[in-house]
Amino acid sequence: MAAKNRKLPEHIRYVCIEGVIGAGKTVLCNLVKEMFNARLVLETAEENPFLPRFYENRKNWAFQTQLWFLISRYKQLSESIPQEDLFHSVVLSDYMFAKDSIFASINLDDDELALYNSVARALAGQLPAPDFVVYLQASTDVLLKRIERRARPYEFNMDRNYVDVLNEAYNHFFFHYTESPLLIIDTNRIDFVGNPEDLDEVVDQILLARSGVHFYHPLGKSGGRK
Repeated sequence: MAAKNRKLPEHIRYVCIEGVIGAGKTVLCNLVKEMFNARLVLETAEENPFLPRFYENRKNWAFQTQLWFLISRYKQLSESIPQEDLFHSVVLSDYMFAKDSIFASINLDDDELALYNSVARALAGQLPAPDFVVYLQASTDVLLKRIERRARPYEFNMDRNYVDVLNEAYNHFFFHYTESPLLIIDTNRIDFVGNPEDLDEVVDQILLARSGVHFYHPLGKSGGRK
């Protein structure tokens, strides 16, 4: 059975679980929120009115899509992170503000990126860094299978090359990330949704919440079904 009522170290108050599209970050947040007595801050990607058009024509709709995400993420985090919560000691989010620049660097042209960066820098300085970050890593093949399984309409016929480029950009970003303690978990061979033992392994690693960067390569009990 998966662990319940597990407690993070006292100094960990703001945790981000990150990953490429389809990595399972939102699912994991929902699975562990009660264990950590956490208040969830989940990205509202499906509310972005430009997103379906972006997936149809990335070049024409990239800037509008990215600017909407930037402002939406800033607004949500600025309203959520500083608040004192008498009932929850931990804020748990399925995204971090700094990752917004990954998408911008891939999708925007030089002029658009310069404008985006000037706005992003001003907003980022007003938000706290996470106390701990978990990066769920997966191969492009695994990500595409998970994207297909969740069957979101605007993700039908997802461009494999785009996911591959995005995956490489995420790996580069997190392999050079030093702003917060970081745990990188290889999720290719585990199913923390369907296998409680896999979930326990992931939770145990998060609970360690050590400083620096740590990698976890579980063997997995599920043979990578997720």
